[in-house]
Order: sequence, then C-alpha cells, then structure tokens
Amino acid sequence: MLSNKIAAIMLSKKVWPFAAAGIVGLSFWAYTSFGTSKDGTPTKQQILLQTIGAVLEEKHFSPKKINDAFSKSVFKEYFEKLDSEKNIFLQSDINSLKKYETAIDDEIKGSNPVQFYTAVGEIFKKRIQETRELYRAILAKPFSFNTDESVVLDAEQLSFCPNEKERAERWRKRLKYMVLERFVELQEQRDNAAKNNNKKSNEATLGSETTSEKPAKVELDTMATKTDAELEVIARTRVLKTMERFFDRNKKRLEDNEQFSLFLNTITEMMDPHTEYFAPIEKRAFDEQMSNKFFGIGAQLREEDAGMKIASIVPGSPAFKSGELQVGDMIVKVAQGTGEPVDIAGYAIDDAVKLIRGEKGTEVRLTVKKADGATKVVSLIREKIVQDEAAARSAVITQPDGKRIGYIYLPEFYADFENPNGSRASVDVAGEVMKLKAEKIDGLVIDLRNNGGGSLYEVVRMVG
Repeated sequence: MLSNKIAAIMLSKKVWPFAAAGIVGLSFWAYTSFGTSKDGTPTKQQILLQTIGAVLEEKHFSPKKINDAFSKSVFKEYFEKLDSEKNIFLQSDINSLKKYETAIDDEIKGSNPVQFYTAVGEIFKKRIQETRELYRAILAKPFSFNTDESVVLDAEQLSFCPNEKERAERWRKRLKYMVLERFVELQEQRDNAAKNNNKKSNEATLGSETTSEKPAKVELDTMATKTDAELEVIARTRVLKTMERFFDRNKKRLEDNEQFSLFLNTITEMMDPHTEYFAPIEKRAFDEQMSNKFFGIGAQLREEDAGMKIASIVPGSPAFKSGELQVGDMIVKVAQGTGEPVDIAGYAIDDAVKLIRGEKGTEVRLTVKKADGATKVVSLIREKIVQDEAAARSAVITQPDGKRIGYIYLPEFYADFENPNGSRASVDVAGEVMKLKAEKIDGLVIDLRNNGGGSLYEVVRMVG
C-alpha cells in the first residue's frame, strides 16, 4: 500500500531523535486534494491522515489507542484550537457536528473518508466573517462607562455561545473592557501631560521675570486638553486596529491546508504534547533553524502595518547582487516563480519569511514599494545563506585570582540532518573544547541559558 511506503520512507529518515518526544515531518508530501476521489480511491489527504495514525500507534514510545475515546478528545480539542476564546462558534454548530464525535478514529484508520475537518471548516469560515462584521459594528459606536458590568475573560470558565444574541453580548463586553483599559491609560497620559504643561509654563514665566524679557514660546502637549469623549474615540480606534491586525494575521487559518495541519496537530498532541506534525513548508523552516542555513534572498525584514520593510541586506546575497532592493523598501507581495502573488499585509514576520525562502535555485518574485511610492516587481533566484548567530562560540575569562575559565555559549542543539558533513552542535562544541584546552584553561562553563532545545542525538553525543 502507498501508506506503508510513506511510513517506511518517514521512519528511514529518522524523524524521531529530536528534543522531547518526536516530531513527524512529512516534507516529501504535499496535500492538494480533499474529500473522497470520484473513483473511490483514497485521496492524498486520507493517505496522509492514515499514515500518521499508523506511525503514532505503531512507533510512538507510549501510544494511546485510537478509539472512540480518542476521537472524542480530538473533537473537543479541535474546536478549542480554532476558537480558543469560545466567541466564534455557536453551541448549535458543535451540536450539528456531534455525529463525527466518535467517527474521527475511523477517519484516521481509513475506514471512513475525511469529513469532520471539512465540515468544521465550512462553518468556521462563515462564523469568522460574522464575527468580523460584529466587532466592527460594536466598535463603530461610543461606549458609556457609567454602568456597572462584569465580563468573564477566562475561556476555561465559558462554554460556546448558545445563540447569536449571547455571542454579540459577549463580544460587546469584551471589546468594552479592552477600550476601557486603553481609555484609563489615556486619562493617565492626559493628567501627566497637564502636569508637564503647568511645569513648562511656570518655568517660562520664571525665566521671563529673571531676564526681563518676553515669555519664551513653550511647546505644550495637546493631550492635556483632550476631553473624555475624545479619549474614548482614540481608545476605540486603537482596539479596532488591534482586532483588524489580529484577524488579518489569522486569515491563513481559513485556508484548507492550514486547517488540515491544525487538525493533524490536534491528533498528534492528543497522543502526547511533544509530538508534532510539520507540513512541507514548516518542515523546511524547522530544518533551516536546525542547520543554521537556508536558501533565500539575504534580506532581514522588519514588520510594518503595510507589509514587510527591508531592514538590512546581506553583502553578496541575491538581494545585494540584484541592485534592485534597498533598505527601507516595503515588500507587499510574494510569488513563487510565475505563480500568483500572495499579499502579505497583516502577515507575521515568520509567515512572510517562509514564503520568501525556498529551495536552492528557485525563483521568488517580490512586489516592492519603493520610498518614493513607486511599485516594481523584483525577480530573485534563491541562494544559500549561512547564519552563525546560533553556532557554538567560546572565550577565555580570566578571574581575579588569575585562573582562566573557558566559556562556551550554545544557544541551541543544532544539526544539519540532510547533510552528514553539515554543521552539528556536538562537533562544534568539541572543537571549542579543544581550542580552550590549548589555552591551558583551569575550568570550563557551558552556557545553556535560553537554549531552546533541538536534536536529542546531538545532546547525547555532547554528553558522551
């Protein structure tokens, strides 16, 4: 069976020796078809789900049984992953999908077609649009802070909203609380501005009295003159901007592939919290982080509301050699070769970077807005970019008593899994130890503060 071949390939690549438990990375498999194929054969999506289920049951160090109880746990957790604050779905949505509550295990084992996640996705997209219209309507009107009200912000104390009216009320209270927080902050800023203005005015008057000159012109903070009504408008506008940014950043979760990845990770995390599925682009990003190298354009980005601004350019990189990109340029769209450009406004930096990086020798086309407002499309071919910020490094520290202490800093246990001769934390640390021994050190400190983990195999080799 094809699923058995996939499992064999996955296990032969030794995906398990990572920190904590295990990470399932199917970088060789992309899913593009959903549901059941017309001829009744399993779709790529079904094969992927079945393969992961088989690996979890047969190869996990402490497998749970994938049965109706497991299915119920996945059912509950998936809704909470999509709607962690319980203010998007209605209880009626959950009830309408109850028929899948004990059927997810059958989907994982391949006896049922993949239906649960697609059914949830259709409802989720509809509710997201309703929610966006809801918070915009609420924030279009001023709040009154003269009424005593309470709001529950801990989602664990909440259930999903029983109806649309309750959902609207829950959003109204939540948004009112957010606006009130900012309103109080603005009032404090106004009080401080008034005090500073008085101080400046007194100093200017004192100066004119001692010098017999006209009072000097003093720049006063206009915040001091704002009314409560004006502050409420400012607070409401800031909350609206926060909500828009949040929903823009989460628009990727409306894509089928993103929702399917979330569904798969719900399943792996039900097995244990340290087992994770990586979609191809996520697996590539993980490998890049672990190996301290990637294939990209060599530009460091800074997040801005309108897109990603180029903060610096690596000398000798594709971005540098092209001569078409400058620091301060705004990247607004990213396309893979001749593919359709993706608008990255509202994207988190990590998500934008994943689009810009890719395979060696492939083309990426950037739609760039220049400082003068002109827009142009820049085509670049990805090349190898080496990062050494996460590599092991050492120094010798001389103590007041004359003793020389070797110091090794290791921010992560990195390893290039695709290249036997690539960078490895254990090899680099061994090299630093040899350098320090040649310096005749009296002691050694290995600094693992803020080390985020990495390859368990490298840890074992270092300890050995």
